[in-house]
Amino acid sequence: MTRTVRDAVSMLNVIGRYDYRDPYATRGQPECWGMDLDKGLTGLRIGYSADLGYAKVDPQVAERVREAASKLEALGAEIVEVHPGFSSPLDTFRKLWFTASLAQWSQMDDHQRTLLDPGMVANAREAEPWKAVELFRALADRAELTQRLEHFNQEYHLLMTPSVAILPFEINQEVPPGSDMRDWEEWAPFSYPFNLSQQPAASVPCGFTDNGLPVGFQLAGGKYDDARVLRACHAYMEAHPPRFPSVPNPAQYA
Repeated sequence: MTRTVRDAVSMLNVIGRYDYRDPYATRGQPECWGMDLDKGLTGLRIGYSADLGYAKVDPQVAERVREAASKLEALGAEIVEVHPGFSSPLDTFRKLWFTASLAQWSQMDDHQRTLLDPGMVANAREAEPWKAVELFRALADRAELTQRLEHFNQEYHLLMTPSVAILPFEINQEVPPGSDMRDWEEWAPFSYPFNLSQQPAASVPCGFTDNGLPVGFQLAGGKYDDARVLRACHAYMEAHPPRFPSVPNPAQYA
């Protein structure tokens, strides 16, 4: 078992349990989340979407992920190129995320607010003029997205996308310097849809850019289908374990 998948199973076997003190906890978890790890990919139908129909993806990222899709197919999965059929839910995500930030910010005193990440403060302040009905509409939009994705998973066991849309950029930056982006969600268009739908997703390394920077693909499953996501990730990483290139010359990034 690859170490990353083993660690994920160990973590889920501890925290992925029903507890009455958690209002979001559910019953019916498997005895071991790694119960299907050795089943391989045969019989799995994976919908592959390069951009979910709305994201702008760097060509090198797209190429590495397409290569990974071919490798999954060679391992026995059925790969079908398809889009799940929804537009970007970024506005919905921001309504919920920023409102939650405002709820936290509003409970803090002036000193505590000075300790917050500036991005969180900006998000909270943006939500100040919003009305309750806007939050209600965002919750309704979230429910509709979840229903659409759950319908998609009646025909496909998993959905494959890139992990992120762009090449890695400098540390200590929320967005690539010099870009017109203002928030991390704009370079992570494959993350927030599944944050909203509460469906399990995992990122798997699948190669490197021309400069030796890492690229990954994402596999998302239906609600509570963590075991199947882990099964597919394990099969790929057993067949294609990450092999890191030598440390690149920093001068090539100057």
